[in-house]
Amino acid sequence: MTQAMINSRLRGYFQGRTVSMNKRWGVWILVCLTALLCASVGPAFANELASISGRITDSQGLVLPAVKVQAININTNVAYSAESNGDGLYRISSVPPGIYRVVVEKTGFAEIVKPNVELHVQDDIALNFAMQVGSISQTVTVEGGAPMVNTTNATVGTVVDQTYIKNMPLNGRSFQDLILLTPGIVTQSAQSGANFNAGRGMTGEFSVNGQRTESNSYTVDGVSANLGAAAGNNMTIGAGSSGSIASATALGTTQALVSVDDLQEFRVQSSTYSAEYGRNPGGQFSFGTKSGANQWHGTASDYLRNDYFGANDWFNDYLNVKQPALRQNDFGGTLGGPVKIPGLYNGKDKTFFFVSYEGLRLIAPQPAAIFGVPNLCLRGQAATTCTDSPAPAELQPVLNAFPVPNGQDFGDGWAEFKGSWSNPASLDSTSVRFDHVVSDKLRLFFRFSDTGSSASARGTAPGGFGIPPSQNITSAYTMRTYTAGASSLFTNRLSNELRLNYSSNETTGRNFFDAFAGNTPANMAQLTGLGSGSDVFIFLCYDAFCMQPDQSISAGAVKQWNLVDTVSYSVGRHQLKFGADYRRLASHAIQASPAVDYFYFDENSIQTNSPPFSIATVFGPAYPLYKNFSAFAQDEWKVSRRLNVSLGLRWEVNPPPGATQGLMPYTVQGSGPDTWVVAPQGTPLWKTGYYNFAPRLGAAYTLRDTAGWETVLRGGGGVFFDTGQQLASSGFGGPGFSAQSFGGGAPFPQVPQLPTIEDPTTPAGQPYGSTPFGFPTHLQLPYTLQWNGSIEQALGKSQAVTVSYVGSRAGRLLKYSGILTPNNPNSSEFFFIGNGLTSYYNSAQVQFRRRLNRGMTALASYTWSHCIDYGSQNYYDFGYQRGNCDFDVRHNFSGAFSYDLPNAGHNRFVNALLHHWGLDDRFTARSGFPVTLAGNSYLDPATGRTFPAGLDLVPNQPIYVYGSNCMQIFQNGCPGGRAVNPNAFASVPLDPNTFMPSRAGTAPRNFVRGFGAWQMDLAVRREFPIHERLALQFRAEAFNIFNHPNFGTVNPVLCAPDQAPNPNNGCTFGQPTGTLANSLGILNPLYQMGGARSMQFALKLVF
Repeated sequence: MTQAMINSRLRGYFQGRTVSMNKRWGVWILVCLTALLCASVGPAFANELASISGRITDSQGLVLPAVKVQAININTNVAYSAESNGDGLYRISSVPPGIYRVVVEKTGFAEIVKPNVELHVQDDIALNFAMQVGSISQTVTVEGGAPMVNTTNATVGTVVDQTYIKNMPLNGRSFQDLILLTPGIVTQSAQSGANFNAGRGMTGEFSVNGQRTESNSYTVDGVSANLGAAAGNNMTIGAGSSGSIASATALGTTQALVSVDDLQEFRVQSSTYSAEYGRNPGGQFSFGTKSGANQWHGTASDYLRNDYFGANDWFNDYLNVKQPALRQNDFGGTLGGPVKIPGLYNGKDKTFFFVSYEGLRLIAPQPAAIFGVPNLCLRGQAATTCTDSPAPAELQPVLNAFPVPNGQDFGDGWAEFKGSWSNPASLDSTSVRFDHVVSDKLRLFFRFSDTGSSASARGTAPGGFGIPPSQNITSAYTMRTYTAGASSLFTNRLSNELRLNYSSNETTGRNFFDAFAGNTPANMAQLTGLGSGSDVFIFLCYDAFCMQPDQSISAGAVKQWNLVDTVSYSVGRHQLKFGADYRRLASHAIQASPAVDYFYFDENSIQTNSPPFSIATVFGPAYPLYKNFSAFAQDEWKVSRRLNVSLGLRWEVNPPPGATQGLMPYTVQGSGPDTWVVAPQGTPLWKTGYYNFAPRLGAAYTLRDTAGWETVLRGGGGVFFDTGQQLASSGFGGPGFSAQSFGGGAPFPQVPQLPTIEDPTTPAGQPYGSTPFGFPTHLQLPYTLQWNGSIEQALGKSQAVTVSYVGSRAGRLLKYSGILTPNNPNSSEFFFIGNGLTSYYNSAQVQFRRRLNRGMTALASYTWSHCIDYGSQNYYDFGYQRGNCDFDVRHNFSGAFSYDLPNAGHNRFVNALLHHWGLDDRFTARSGFPVTLAGNSYLDPATGRTFPAGLDLVPNQPIYVYGSNCMQIFQNGCPGGRAVNPNAFASVPLDPNTFMPSRAGTAPRNFVRGFGAWQMDLAVRREFPIHERLALQFRAEAFNIFNHPNFGTVNPVLCAPDQAPNPNNGCTFGQPTGTLANSLGILNPLYQMGGARSMQFALKLVF
């Protein structure tokens, strides 16, 4: 593990940053967009609006043309209308989510009214009517509500509506938990740094049906919300800056997308969606925000929790450490209604507003951990005779910046520090939305949101290794969005949706020592004389205890323009859609520069202040620019009363990245690795492909149409492309943008000679200042083939169950390889990014849905799945290995229900006590994630690069040990009662000439399994009516109510040969070192599944 962390640190310097595209392409795009807008053609991809369609007949079953159909919003009184055609078919498009009264009328027939038809985000529901002969003044009211089953297309997905958003216990007021109600979705693997070389998502939150976590698409009100960014150095590199992950706060919560009280509902489409959705092959997450109504409405709430009502972390109890402080105050409110200016304007039925605010002030407890810190002898502070010599005076300020040891002294320069603490965080999220009805043909809206958040964290020590707890790591995020939209109804057949968005996500990060546990803070940048804008990193290691203090400061921003437009046209039995989506994403980071690293690998190097080597890196400015263009055509064809067919074609154009200013990214050219040179400035990383066409086909057939007991058979398949941008930014990470020099061991605080960034294209034949990145000229976009088949059965008017098979195969996935080139005079190694990997996914999925009926609503899903892909155990030549995906969870169950308790009877006193109570429950259970094991890491003296070795399987040894066997091997037993058996694995033999591993290990990738997990969250609520439209709600919520211990990822690094497995010496191979909440996903551990029980109480005023 020790060297693995060095490898991670060193590798960060050589990862790319991003972007390039020529001006003619940009002009061509703008011309095309202008033409599309002028012609009103091109769809708002993934907008939140719904539609209603159906067939109208008379009592004899003959079709009726020219029938007027209206959907009237019960809150705003805004009507959306259409007229049936010669086939009796009608379609009402571009309808916002909400509850509607559907009115059907035609002269000579009795009017039909269907009340309480609830439309969700992106719903496409079928409502058929049979009209009776009679007077128009006669009204026939039919049973309200929308159908439970989907009869229109083959999409597999889930809608989460207001019932769950308002009632479910949401940890951190963040709705990740609700997203997991969709079958086929798992949270990012708890395995740290999962398969970097294979391009795995390390910052995305969810894997959807086996896709990588950075392959999902998020939209809010119909525009892209893939604007995630990381605070810290290298912000121009990877998934965040390239528009591949969702916006998130500094706590990892979803308020950067939309606050819970501002969220109307959302839809997750997980397989075979229509051609209007795409850009990424993973899940399509569509969020719709709330708008105002004719009646004033709003909320005011406060959610409180503290450590008095919570349980201690399992590892705190294990180490006999008291629970640190917990304080949370999550407060906010909403207000919506018509815009009224007394004496000037009355916006009833026309103009509405909705305002939302949420604030959070948090002090979150952290689990106890054991750290290796310099002992008092090494610091020169011991009161007794020492066997260890003190370190030189130059290193003393750094050593004294570590916490003072409070545990066992190992007598070799290191001692134990055991502790726990609390980390502060805060956020403020505000949004304002205006909706205006210009006429029954034109509707407009505008929304602004501003979410600022910050968080501080102290160092981490998995297995006694990591960042010292006296180091403070702070990050701050500011997310702002401006979205405008227009819905136009030109005729009863032709409508248009237009969206325009500008968003920015600004981040800052800072690492520094502060006062903690008796230490003396040190300013390492000041000690070296480099100044506050530099990055100083010191690696201190002896045996199993290694620390890596790092002082740096950085800032960056990602900015997006997104223009989308949709046109819908009805003709006969066909509903046609056409559209285009253009996104421009620019990022910039101010990185700490210069960055100086000192590496001390043993006690002797520390005591003599003689690091084996040091590195100095200088970074230049980089301004990555990404542009994406998509177009589609979609036909929803009602072949017959029972059969609906979806036909679509999507076109994706994703050029290589460019730059908003300064240098374009660099690639390489040449006939082979030994002749590679950096290509001239302006050479595109790859040639843009214009042939990425993605056909989609789906069908839905109604086997039985008995009302309330419908049976629908659905199936479909399609092609989905990815952007390839996750690794494209690497072109900004090599020569021309950075330069490195390897010192021969400059002692701290001496600074190695700083290199100079030079033009890598001249003079030829000279070694480059940093490792170049290369791309094949004909790099192709990764793609995924998806297919599914399902049968859906209605179980009465309010329930339905769906059983599905979902499969996929991904090809041309990107891989990241290090290639040694000892015969190349320009560089002894190159990093190369190309196509070549594949993945496979198969699953059986079951979902049960019950909408509100008799006070209860429920949603549950189960998934059995298996995912296989390729990854690498080695940074260089040992090849990618086929094995279980990092997110290969075989069994996954997720469920929720909300229940309004019935009246207790007619006794007024009893009713006063027991009326208006409700229960809300959320339950999750799954099997374990796979884990890849590794041996010690080794240093390549030719390049200064380190990489971990694989492991060999030892015959006739059990892979896992339990109970008493744990006690025999690990002395103190095993957390969770189980561990990976260290005797079942051995280090790979070393090459006697190079002293590096001679081959890959025989232990397969992702061979062992971590712990499974289950958790129940429960809420109890009581509503106190105050007035006709005013009520006070009290809530008590418990997360992990049974305080079931869920253990996190196991330490995957085999102990050194001279170390017996024992937590006391830092060797914890095969054991978990923390609870699941501290290693799963990107969410703050207090709010993530797998922590100790935590309770919160809330008061909410609703009017």
